[in-house]
Amino acid sequence: MESPSEALHCGDSPWKRLLIIASILSCWIQSASAQGAPITIVPNPPFGTVGSDVILDIHGLSGPVFTYTWYRNSIEENNKIAFYHVPSATQNPADIREKVFSNGSMLIPNLALNDTKNYIVLIVDSMTGESKQASVLLSVYELLPKPTINSSNMAPVEKVDNVSLTCLSEGPDVSYLWFINESSPAGDRIVLSPDNETLTIINVTRKDKGFYQCEIQNPVSANRSDPFTLNIIYGPDNLMIVPTEPHYSVGATLNLSCSADSNPTAQFTWLINGIQMMSTSQLYIPNVSLNYTGTYTCNASNSITGLSSTKDINIIISEKLSKPNITTNNKTNSIENDTLVLTCDTEHDGMNILWLFKDQPLSPNERMKLSENNQTLTIKLKREDAGSYHCEIWNPISSNKSDFFNLTVYFGPDNIRFSPSPEKEEIEVELNSDLNLVCHVDSNPEAQYEWKVNDSTTSHLSNSIFIKNATWEDSGRYTCLAKNNITSITVSKDIIIKVVEKKSTEGTDNTSLSGGAIAGIVIGVLAGVAIIGGLIYFLASRKRGASEHHPKEHKSSPPNHSQAHSDSSSKETEEVSYASVNFNAQKSPTRAQSSMTMDTVYSEIKKK
Repeated sequence: MESPSEALHCGDSPWKRLLIIASILSCWIQSASAQGAPITIVPNPPFGTVGSDVILDIHGLSGPVFTYTWYRNSIEENNKIAFYHVPSATQNPADIREKVFSNGSMLIPNLALNDTKNYIVLIVDSMTGESKQASVLLSVYELLPKPTINSSNMAPVEKVDNVSLTCLSEGPDVSYLWFINESSPAGDRIVLSPDNETLTIINVTRKDKGFYQCEIQNPVSANRSDPFTLNIIYGPDNLMIVPTEPHYSVGATLNLSCSADSNPTAQFTWLINGIQMMSTSQLYIPNVSLNYTGTYTCNASNSITGLSSTKDINIIISEKLSKPNITTNNKTNSIENDTLVLTCDTEHDGMNILWLFKDQPLSPNERMKLSENNQTLTIKLKREDAGSYHCEIWNPISSNKSDFFNLTVYFGPDNIRFSPSPEKEEIEVELNSDLNLVCHVDSNPEAQYEWKVNDSTTSHLSNSIFIKNATWEDSGRYTCLAKNNITSITVSKDIIIKVVEKKSTEGTDNTSLSGGAIAGIVIGVLAGVAIIGGLIYFLASRKRGASEHHPKEHKSSPPNHSQAHSDSSSKETEEVSYASVNFNAQKSPTRAQSSMTMDTVYSEIKKK
């Protein structure tokens, strides 16, 4: 028999056939793998920058490699860059700028713009001898310099001119972006060229004024221009005169300033009542007099736009006001229902006049009337009109108040009344009790009082009479008379004093119960009686039942209640011989006054 080693070397042995099949399958698998995963070249970084390095990496490669050959643009001998032999790990030529690594990647250092090429690698498989290739376009860019902006019109006029801004750049193949005050441009009047290199503004306005910048970009860098200020010519308009206060006092300094929205700055001229005064933006006049009252005009003009604008202010020069004085037609006393006329006297003509009552603006009514120019105040007096009055005069630059005029209104006496307040014009006082009878009136000044008792004048001149320990003789008609010496008015009123006997207090108790309490007690007593009656009936029924079983009858005398209870308990026979309930209801205060008494409720139940 052949040994395995001999069989292995036999030309038609099964082992040789297996090796051939395995080799074929390996080649097929590698070919399928290559077809399923294409080989690519990926630049790292993706874009080249002048002066920097790039590595062209090979992706998707599998299986052993025999050689790598790199070319520019096409697979031609004169375009070959380098040849790399994998088994010997050698590069030919070896002394060039480009460097090929063992994995086939190629380093290109210190890039220049002319390194922008299509790079091709040719790969030979070490097992099959087959060659594969891949290519990539490497783009090399410069770092971009700062761009600049050029304007088609350095001084466009508002709503008249268009302006175009162009972004100037030295770099090739760049893209453009625009910024206005750090924001992207927007609006119907802004138009960009197809490549964004030029920005055009249609019919410029002052709102277009600001900082414009353009930015250029390529795959490896970006740079932005310095801000460009767009100078819009406009105005003058929106004139303003400050201060806006038109009123000045005699001797004051008039200082007015005029301003306008304008580019370039407007030229100003001042006129007073149509007469030109000065050509500055500020008007300064010290120590003005009444003659400076009039219309002040500011004129502003722009020499480039050819436009002009004006604004007026009316200045009023007034005197400072001296203190006014209040006079009256009343030389004596002001009595209620009289007519009083107050006049606000001032040395100035045409002043505004305001009347105040108790420091509040006075409101005219049917009793208080003002003259047409408010200088006089006519009052149909009432007591509530008493108080402080003053008048105030004012003009646009000053005001002044008069001293207070304190008005006193005399009235009364009236509204006469007594205290204590009587019922039906009569006051009852118990015999030997005291009474202090006081008479009141409304009066200014205070009234003088006089009393009459039964039409006889007494010596009581105050507003009260004090009756001590009233007797029958103190009964009668008491008349109070009150008089005001200024108004000369006298009023009087009668009151009947009736002395009566003291009311009896017998049968009453200071601790008497109210009617509701008494009713509650009565109901409780009746409920108790009902309960006791039911108890007696129950015990009697039991006793009769006991007697039927004991023929001998037991008699008992009516002892006290506690003893009877004790005996019945010991004999197991319950007997109530006597029950008494006695309730006394006390008088309520109201019923004590009407001499009504409550009967004693009494109940007695006795078993014989």
